[in-house]
Amino acid sequence: MKYRKHEAKEYAKTVLKGVWTALPTIFAADDRLDEAGNAANLEHCISALGIAGHYCAGNVGEFWALTNEERMRLVEINVEAARGRVPLIAGCHHQNPYEAVELAQHAQHAGMDFVIILTPYMAAPNDDAVFDYFRFVCERVDIGIVLFNTEQTYPISTRLARRLSALPNICGFKQGVPKPQPTTALRDAIGREVEVSVADEAPFLYNVAVCGDRWLLNYCPHLYQVPGYTPVNDYYRAALASDMNTATEICRSLNPLRSVLAKWIPGYGGGGRMAIAEQKFWMECIGMTGGPVRPPCAEMGEEAREQMRADLEATGLVGKAKAAAAKAKRRAA
Repeated sequence: MKYRKHEAKEYAKTVLKGVWTALPTIFAADDRLDEAGNAANLEHCISALGIAGHYCAGNVGEFWALTNEERMRLVEINVEAARGRVPLIAGCHHQNPYEAVELAQHAQHAGMDFVIILTPYMAAPNDDAVFDYFRFVCERVDIGIVLFNTEQTYPISTRLARRLSALPNICGFKQGVPKPQPTTALRDAIGREVEVSVADEAPFLYNVAVCGDRWLLNYCPHLYQVPGYTPVNDYYRAALASDMNTATEICRSLNPLRSVLAKWIPGYGGGGRMAIAEQKFWMECIGMTGGPVRPPCAEMGEEAREQMRADLEATGLVGKAKAAAAKAKRRAA
């Protein structure tokens, strides 16, 4: 690893910043991992979109539908594709603490920079149970651990967050709670100790300009951006440079894409379905590798695909992606 266990927090403050994405896991037609497709998507994000980091095998990555062996191989594919150019986080979510430890130890030895672990979703109905789970994992790995707080699991209160952040390798916090008040309280409680990312692009400019956030960890950056058109990166850089007029103008220009996202991909499982197939089809529309999903996720129907493609085309994003691909083809020739 690039740091020792007691240095995790310090290292995280230098690395957990900028615009990060979270890619779906790509499967081939025979339902095996599409190793080339997964590698190509990450290469696209690094070399064509300028993404600052990547989180694999998470909720968007259908971690619940992967075997441990597949999750480990996906980690290796990410490390091999990134070649040290951007930092990486591996999703090591598991209800069983021994399995979470095994996944985290593998990620550590494979070359991941950090791991991220969801709060246990069964048998952890109070602060002590959640703390004991994470202490168990932390004692058995050296790699830095990012906590992931969602409304689908026992909520991590500010009191519990303080206890957890005292563990030496807890170094980041992904806040998947939409209400701003809990996040404000969380920043006040632990923001000096660990890096906090709100898992939503829509309020990111506000979070940067007003709340002092420096890190976005979300699936939107590879959906909203194509080669030559990177508005999320651009408004983040403008905000850091205190050019708020430019930042606001660029951020506002994304509203048509946000509307398409709200229609087709309502959060993590809102609207009665886990919209991973929609994300993969969106990626296909802009020239990335998509493909099938695994149960319990459901595929899109043909009519829905046609409607979604039309919605995306109306924003101009598909045209931008095609123009970028044509330009790259001419350059290669």
